[in-house]
Amino acid sequence: MAITGIEYTVFRFLREQNALPLGVDLLELGEANWYGDVALEAFQRDIGLFAREDDRASLTQWLEDVIRQLRTPPDTAQRTAYMFALPKVWYRTLFHAQSIVSIDLGGTSQALRLDLNQPIDLGRRFGVVLNIGTAEHVFNQFQVFKTIHDHALAGGLMVHVLPFSGWIDHGFYNFQPTFFWDLAAANRYEVVLMLCGEITPLKLTQLHNREGIIELAGKQAIGQNTNLLVALRKPHDDAFVVPMQGYYSQQLSAKSAAAWKNMR
Repeated sequence: MAITGIEYTVFRFLREQNALPLGVDLLELGEANWYGDVALEAFQRDIGLFAREDDRASLTQWLEDVIRQLRTPPDTAQRTAYMFALPKVWYRTLFHAQSIVSIDLGGTSQALRLDLNQPIDLGRRFGVVLNIGTAEHVFNQFQVFKTIHDHALAGGLMVHVLPFSGWIDHGFYNFQPTFFWDLAAANRYEVVLMLCGEITPLKLTQLHNREGIIELAGKQAIGQNTNLLVALRKPHDDAFVVPMQGYYSQQLSAKSAAAWKNMR
């Protein structure tokens, strides 16, 4: 998983709107690295705007040191360490994260080596759970989304950034918007935000409802390699519910039902 301009732009916007929980414990499925399409100087300015007051000086100094050292290319191991450390500083900046736990079979030595195909119990829950570029690589979709649900606090935020169109042979799956609308309906999640995002060039389009993707498809405005970014809030402690696709549970509007038949 990687923190790209999509995540940086959207999370920054949500923070400006006071829509991010602060001072939380954070769980990431897949240990994030820094993609490199966001200027570190912009990140540096945002530390001054968003970091906890008692954290700003140390985070700013650390980032200044990283910027200075990256001007002279470091060795591969050092650069890799920076790329994995930057997202954690970003979490501390935007979420004021109190703790960060990562699950990744191929991450750094800090990550928990756990198989997301299998049931997992960390013995605690988190105010934010991030699934950024991870679930598409896990065969057992039921288990990974149940794990996310079970580890999110009531009132917690679950954020998914997953491939939608393109991404040929990138993982096992691409995800359709109906997957998340139906997941949210079955589990009574609040859909805080859903959008389509393209990394290069950066392009973000919000989907306000199920019909939004139909309109984009009709305009042929879905990019070749597009991600879905979906932020869901879990308002309760109820057990995870497996969704039925909205078309078959008759949850779609007449427009969406017609598109399901006609846009094949």
